Formats: sequence, C-alpha cells, structure tokens
Amino acid sequence: MERGKLFYASRFFVRLGIGRWTADVPPPAGPTVYVCSHSNLRGPLATLCWLPFAPRPSVFHMFMQKETCRAQYRDYTFSRRFGMPKPLAAYAAWAASGYVSALMRSLGAIPVHRGTVKIGETFRETTAALQAGESVLIFPDVDYTDGSGGIGEVYDGFLLIERFWRRISDRPLDFVPLRLDLNSRRLAASCSGERMGVRFSSGISRPWKLTISVCFL
Repeated sequence: MERGKLFYASRFFVRLGIGRWTADVPPPAGPTVYVCSHSNLRGPLATLCWLPFAPRPSVFHMFMQKETCRAQYRDYTFSRRFGMPKPLAAYAAWAASGYVSALMRSLGAIPVHRGTVKIGETFRETTAALQAGESVLIFPDVDYTDGSGGIGEVYDGFLLIERFWRRISDRPLDFVPLRLDLNSRRLAASCSGERMGVRFSSGISRPWKLTISVCFL
C-alpha cells in the first residue's frame, strides 16, 4: 500500500527529532510479520521512519477515527497518563485527534480491535495484506510505556495470525523479531542482526513468546 503525503511530511520532522537510525533489516522475501518493542513510542517512530521498506503497522483501533481518537486522548492518554487537568486534556485531545487519525490512514495502518467482537476483522485485514504482498509490523507489549528498549510481557493474541493465514494460503509465514537498540540507535532483525524467520504450527505459542523475550534482551 502506497503511503500518503501526510506520512512523508510528518516523517521529515520526526527524523529531525529522533535523529538517524541504522536499520540492518533486509526487505521481506515472502509473507512476513515483524515484531518490535513499542518502548514508549520509540519503536514505532524508529521503524516507520527508518526501515528501508514500508510495512503496514497494526494500531489500536481507537486511533483510526477522529472521534474515537479524541476520546482515547481525553479520557486516558492526556488525563490519566500525563496527569493533565480535564479541561486541558479535552483541548489537547481535540487539537491532536484530527491529525493523528489522518496520519494512521496515511500509514495504511491496520486497526487492532483488541478485546472486542471485531477482533476477527483485524486478523482478516492482516492476512489480506500479507496475501497482497505487504509485510506487517506489530508492537505487542503489554506495558507499552516502558522506555527501556526491552520487551517483557506481550499480548500473544497476534499468534492467531498464523491460524488465519493457514486458511487462505499454504505459503510459510515468517515472524521476524526486530531488536531495538536505543543507545546506538540501531534496528536489527533477530538477535544476530540477520533475518530470522520463525515458523510454527497452530497452537504453539509458548516457544515463540520465549523467543522474542530472548531477542530483545
């Protein structure tokens, strides 16, 4: 999916803010899901700005539309997380929500309907993107505010992507961990910096969970 003009305009300024990152991540050779630490927004900014290809990021569905984005910012991000007074949080949410929701669409983001009856739509859109030759980027941290660069407990529901994929394709699906090194500002595929495709069968979740825990140490 071609990214929109808003993304490219925003990327210019974000790159100025976060500085240059080195991305030792070769382009995908087949259907690929990249898994990276969120690290309090550092993961999304570094990967979306500096990867040499354009994966479609999975994004919490509340950020996809202006009104739901505004509610998320007003009722949680600005008020509960950042501690803003309610009137100020409401104003900041109003100011930011239009831009953020438009940026998500410009990115071609895949909405993640976590904890809702629409979660099946997330998996179907993800596998449709993979089938169309696009790669997918996910940030499964439970504590996404942890800025250490490591990864701890994750939402392992993303492993169901493989089950949905098997319904529509016999091609192997690769899961590639991305290591986020905050000190050297470097992105690398797998622990060694080389591409590592992890293939598994339905129902095998614990080995994969351990694999990504090791790769982000």
